[in-house]
Amino acid sequence: MKKIIATLLLITMSIFAFAACDNGGGDNGDSTPTKINVGFMSGPTGMGMAKLINDNGGKEGNDKYAFTAYADTADAKADLTKGEVDVICLPTNEAAAYYKTVDSSIRVLAINCLNSLFLISDKDNNVASLSELEGKTIYTCKNGTPKIILEYIISKLGLDITVSTTTPDGTKEMVKPADVQAQVINGTLPFAVIPEPLITAAKLAINKAGKADEISYSVDIDLGEAYESIEGNPPIAMGCIVTTQKFIDENPDELAAFLTEYEASVNFIGNLDNLNTSAKYIADAGIMAAEPAAKSALSNLGDAISYIDGAEMKSTLKTFYTELALPSPDDAFYYEK
Repeated sequence: MKKIIATLLLITMSIFAFAACDNGGGDNGDSTPTKINVGFMSGPTGMGMAKLINDNGGKEGNDKYAFTAYADTADAKADLTKGEVDVICLPTNEAAAYYKTVDSSIRVLAINCLNSLFLISDKDNNVASLSELEGKTIYTCKNGTPKIILEYIISKLGLDITVSTTTPDGTKEMVKPADVQAQVINGTLPFAVIPEPLITAAKLAINKAGKADEISYSVDIDLGEAYESIEGNPPIAMGCIVTTQKFIDENPDELAAFLTEYEASVNFIGNLDNLNTSAKYIADAGIMAAEPAAKSALSNLGDAISYIDGAEMKSTLKTFYTELALPSPDDAFYYEK
């Protein structure tokens, strides 16, 4: 009888032990919460992440988030597809193209940056509107959206303005925004369209080289305002945050909590009342190299650091892609809560 009782007790204890181990199993019931791997780019697309990074262990992260900075969008998108990063900030045109040509499982969660493109002019050529540039040439880069957006605005406004991606002396093609920045630093371009924070970085480089007396540029025209002046256009949407459908399906609660915190972070950074603190957070996160540069860039960007999701995100992006003849994803691309 004692052996039978002992055996029954052993069986009972085993059942309870098994139940205890099994309780909380499965994709979302693990006692250890999912740690979200968050990726971000330098510049405006990543700026809105700065407060969230600050509040969660800085660049080292914590038990909720691990943070990875990317200098190259190709590396960022590759890691997203491989599952090495769960959510990441990307330019909107690159997110759409990637969805259309590489991985249709990615989903755009929210817009995080509106316009970051500005027309700058040297000290001898300040202007107040694009119409003052009739018959002149504006210089920008060949790749990416600056040339596309600039040519779209010029066409819609019916202006006679030439857009060139070659330096004024015809010797060099400016392929990337950084190529335009280099020419700005050298003082070779009377008018140029480049994004922040490259404008700020160019000014700092000119000052550091002691050339501020001979080379200086002013920020004259916000291309976002020019784009919105065209009837029917919502704001330009330059940056977004994306994830994969797999991550959405497996971690709905964790994703919802992250997006709540991320939205608060974007709204904080985008509020110029918080300028000094935001600049510190951006520099601490490595999104920009130093606080003064971050402060200057944020001041130029104004309310561009914004969080837009849901139906407004979808309509804003659809218009952006359609008007600029960019790859336009189908409805599956857009995340709905």
